[in-house]
Amino acid sequence: MTSDIDEPIDSTWAVLISSFDDNCDLWPLFFDYFFKQWPDVPAPVYLVTNFKRYDDPRVVSLCVGKDTNWGHVITQSLASIQARYIWMLLDDLFLDRPVETTRVNEVVGQIAGRNGVYIETGRQSDIGPLIEGTDLRRIPKENPIAGINSAIYSKKLLLELARPGNSIWDGNKLMNSLNLNDSPDLYYVSEGVPPLISFVEAVKGKFWKPIAMEFMKKSGMTPDLKWRPFPPQGQDPLSKFIRSIYKRRMDLRKKRDERRFAAGLVPPVVRPHDEEAAA
Repeated sequence: MTSDIDEPIDSTWAVLISSFDDNCDLWPLFFDYFFKQWPDVPAPVYLVTNFKRYDDPRVVSLCVGKDTNWGHVITQSLASIQARYIWMLLDDLFLDRPVETTRVNEVVGQIAGRNGVYIETGRQSDIGPLIEGTDLRRIPKENPIAGINSAIYSKKLLLELARPGNSIWDGNKLMNSLNLNDSPDLYYVSEGVPPLISFVEAVKGKFWKPIAMEFMKKSGMTPDLKWRPFPPQGQDPLSKFIRSIYKRRMDLRKKRDERRFAAGLVPPVVRPHDEEAAA
């Protein structure tokens, strides 16, 4: 893996939320938590969608059309973003602590000055050499945790991971391979200092996780359980059967909406959570 030594040394960055239309129920919740915990985010915020748009002037919806594959969707999205670094978040990562803008800018600047290509922002460790004058460590091959979850990438690296035809799992394997091959340009925040970002992972296998239901309840948020159910979590035959029925219904809904919107039906605009509550 080669560093971005052929690019100007700048530290411009943007936030990219990886999503798709059938996850539109997450958007009002995600952005409510996002802007409450990070009201002064200094970078452009982009949301990947298929046809739907999110109605918030702080968010740019990148409508890429029908779902094909993750690599194609991300490549299309990046064509609209002018920044050296991309902080990509998944749409079910609900921020639960304030984000310190000054610190984020400092860290991105430190990595840019070293031509780094990746910062793992979801996990920390005390393994690997500490970068002098920073809270960062290089991710060594002995600790292969680099992947696609919550991370800051150079745009160049993200384009390599998101080759057209690649699934998110293919991109994750490529990222892990870089880690195992001891790429010198991968970093994370050292253990024992505050994380750059903290979040609750809200969804697993299409359904709400129990921890997310508790988190939303405590923060006074109400999910749309018709759109995304909270079925029994057990591994017994009845629980598995109930989940399979819900998954089938959700898959049919996704395919139906894709056909309608691809045929020219104007998709609904998704409104922020506070506007929905007032309606």
